[in-house]
Amino acid sequence: MTPASAIGAPRESAGQRVREFAPGWAAAVSFGVVAALMAPGLLLFLVVEGCAFLASPSAGTLLRREWHPMEGVFGLIPLVAGTLATSILALLLALPFSLGTALHARFFAGKRVRDLLEAVLGVLGGMPSVVFGLFGTFWILPHLGPSLASGVVVLALMITPTLALLSLGALRQVPEELLLDGGRLGLRREQVILRLALVKARPGILAAAALALARALGEALAVEMVCGNVPNLPTGLSVPVRTLTTTLVQEFEYARETHAQGLHLVALTVVLLATLACGLGQRLARRGGTA
Repeated sequence: MTPASAIGAPRESAGQRVREFAPGWAAAVSFGVVAALMAPGLLLFLVVEGCAFLASPSAGTLLRREWHPMEGVFGLIPLVAGTLATSILALLLALPFSLGTALHARFFAGKRVRDLLEAVLGVLGGMPSVVFGLFGTFWILPHLGPSLASGVVVLALMITPTLALLSLGALRQVPEELLLDGGRLGLRREQVILRLALVKARPGILAAAALALARALGEALAVEMVCGNVPNLPTGLSVPVRTLTTTLVQEFEYARETHAQGLHLVALTVVLLATLACGLGQRLARRGGTA
């Protein structure tokens, strides 16, 4: 074999490998670019349509307390208030149960019970929202009626599994040596949990709560099935309410022109609220980590 042929053979095989993998790399890069541009493109679309609504005469009704699109009244106040009330109250209801479940799995349950508990939480966390809506329709509505309270309970049931799993993950990040040192100093297990584990895991738990709140803000189907779907101000737990997302589900099919532009503004409001929730959670998590 000549030196030229000995040198040329590897180069030729390398070139063949490049040609073989080139289509795959091109496809991967294309998919990555599309995925990277999808979210900004969707946001830009919502901004453009929302600004078109703001330029219309109906923009002057945004701060009204009524939502009557057929009459040209697009008051966002009852929709935003209903969304915030259901989501925040659901988070406050779910947090004690989620944190208690995470603490039990981390510090009290045996391995078999812990594995079973995590499996059940994983299944519940991935369950479609319509299942929770059906549960609320048959088991919660007969007792609470179509109201804010029903929406809060259903949303709390939805976000509890995810919040519990994320909180458990945060508790597992606490160094085992720190917990052992607390025991060596004479602290009881309850004191170790309250004074060391929870304090150390606080940033992760706050971030988990923010993610759960963001999910609650964006939920539509389950809430639509139980909350009453009347654009009222949430002045009491028994009042029927409507959220931003349920409005989108109910009205987008027949919305035209200004009405459709108003619904795009509603969708943009949902995105902004979820973004604010995540940003607040990250800020609290950083502050908790430096405290």
